[in-house]
Amino acid sequence: METSLFLKIIFLCVFFYSLAPTLLVRLGRVGAVARAARGYGRVALTFDDGPDPNYTPQILDILNRYQVKACFFVVGSKVRAYPELTRQILLAGHAIGNHGFRHKAIWLLSPLATRREITETNLAIEELTGQKTIYCRPAWGLFNLFSVWYCWLKGQKVILWTYMSWDWTKKATPESICRKVLGRVKDGAIIILHDSDSAPGAAKGSPAQVVEALPRILDGIEEKGLRVASLEEIMNLKQKITLRRLFRRIWSLADMIVRRLSGITDMPGSKIWRIALRRYRGSEWAMHDGSVLKPGEHYLELHVNNDRYMALIDENMSVERASIIAMREVLNGLPKLAEFLKSDKRLENVNVVMGITILHRGLGRIGFTVADMKPGLFKTFTGCYERWLLGVFHPGGFKKQKSYREKLIPKYVIMTRQDLMKRLPAKACQGDGSSDTIVSRGRFF
Repeated sequence: METSLFLKIIFLCVFFYSLAPTLLVRLGRVGAVARAARGYGRVALTFDDGPDPNYTPQILDILNRYQVKACFFVVGSKVRAYPELTRQILLAGHAIGNHGFRHKAIWLLSPLATRREITETNLAIEELTGQKTIYCRPAWGLFNLFSVWYCWLKGQKVILWTYMSWDWTKKATPESICRKVLGRVKDGAIIILHDSDSAPGAAKGSPAQVVEALPRILDGIEEKGLRVASLEEIMNLKQKITLRRLFRRIWSLADMIVRRLSGITDMPGSKIWRIALRRYRGSEWAMHDGSVLKPGEHYLELHVNNDRYMALIDENMSVERASIIAMREVLNGLPKLAEFLKSDKRLENVNVVMGITILHRGLGRIGFTVADMKPGLFKTFTGCYERWLLGVFHPGGFKKQKSYREKLIPKYVIMTRQDLMKRLPAKACQGDGSSDTIVSRGRFF
C-alpha cells in the first residue's frame, strides 16, 4: 500500500513538473508561437542543432542565393566550438536562437540544470556576437515547470513549429522532405529543418538530404504565392494584427451562425456568391425596364463571400487596389450567377435581384442599377453595420474611412434578369426570352 502511494506521488510530481507544462505549451500554445500571423502570405524558415562546419555553410549559400532570411536555433557548446561559423550566420543577416547548451531534454532536469542549459547558451551567443537572443526553442520541444517560468520571466520568446518535416530520420530523402514541407505549407507556417546530425536520434548524413531539398522547397514556396520572411518580421506582424484578427474570428463565427439560421448558402459553382431565396415584403417597385416587383413575389438575395475576398488581398494592399479586386470578382462572378439562375428550376419565377452595399461606386458601369434607400432606422443600422464590417475586413481599416466617410452610404444595387442573361455565352442564351428582373437584397460586402 505504501509502495502504491509512493508511486502515485512520484507520478504526480513528474506530471506537474514535466508532462503538464509540455502539454500546456505544445498543445495549448500557451506562451509559445507555433504559427505566424496569417493574411500576409509569409512563412518562416528555421534550422535546429547547428552550427555544423559541414552542412551550415552549404545552407547559408543556398539562402544567400535565394535572398531569404532564416532563424538558426544553435546549440551553445557548438557556438563555443565554431565561433567563426556562428558569426557567419549573423553577418548573413539571419537570426540566432537558443537551442540549449548540450541539446539535453530538459524534461527531467532540475531547475538548476535547466537554468544552466538556457543561460549558458544565451551567454555564449552574446559574448560572441555582442547581441542578446530573445528566441528560444528547447531541445525536442520539451519543457518543465521551471523552464516555462524562466523563459517567461526573462522575456524569452518560445518558438515552436507548425509541423514536422521528419528530415532527421533514416528514411528521409529530398523527395520525402519536399513532400512533407510543400504538401502542408500554408500562410503563416513556421518550418523546421536541421543543419546538423549530431543530436541523439538524428540519422548520420541526414542534413545532406536537407541541403538537396532546400532549393526545391524555396522554389515551391514561391510557386504557392508565399514568401519566406525573417522571424522578426513574422513576430511583428503577429503583434500588429492580433486584436483585428480576434474581431474577424468573432465576426466569422457569428456570420456563420446567422447564415445558417437565415438560410443563406454558398452558390454552387461560385466562390464569390452567397444566396438566399426570399419573398418581397415591400410596396410595388418599378424597375428600369418597366417590370414591377410586387409584394409576395420571390426574389434572390445576393451576398458576397467575404472569406473569398479576404483570401485575395493582404494587409499592406492599398484601398484602391483592394476595391479593384472586389469589383473584378463581382464582374467575373456574374456569368456564374446567370448560369445558376437559368438552370435552377426553383428560380423560374424570380423577378428581382438586389444587393445592399456601401461600396456601390463603379457597379453601375458593370450593369447594376444603384438606387437610394428610404431614410429611417433600417438605413442607419445598415450603414453602421457595413462601415464596421468594412473597418474590420478592409486593409484600410477604420482609419482610412475618415477621408471618405461621407461617401459610405448604403444603397440598393439592382440588375434585371434580362441584363444578367446577357452575361451568358451566346449558346447558353438561346431559348431564354425572359425579361424578368432580379433583385438581391443581401449585403454586398
